[in-house]
Amino acid sequence: MFRLFGLLCISCILLSLTSFIQTSPVTEVTEAIRKGDAESLGKYFNDMVDLNIPGFKDTYSKSQGSRIIKDFFSSRPVSNVVVNKDGTSPDGSKFVMGNITAGGKKYSLYFLMRKSQGEFRIYLFQLQTE
Repeated sequence: MFRLFGLLCISCILLSLTSFIQTSPVTEVTEAIRKGDAESLGKYFNDMVDLNIPGFKDTYSKSQGSRIIKDFFSSRPVSNVVVNKDGTSPDGSKFVMGNITAGGKKYSLYFLMRKSQGEFRIYLFQLQTE
């Protein structure tokens, strides 16, 4: 009886730790930006994504947006990312505002994620020169 109770307690603890360890999509996107990892970032793009970065301001397909971000990161290595504010809008959208230093220049960062087919996707991604 005590062994069964002990196993149940251990199982509950392990399950709660597993859910605690899982990272949020916002954290994963922020880490991808911090690493300059365009491939990981692009996985979170919606089928169509609004990009507003130096030289590009339009709505692009997921693959086009991923290539544009890859070119941006390859020509401007990321050296710092600071998240100033993040949160959830009343409609459930998630947003992040902050700063990124890449290629020796500082940019303001903003991205917006919404749920699509049960997963959070980036609908808007902005990097504005400061």
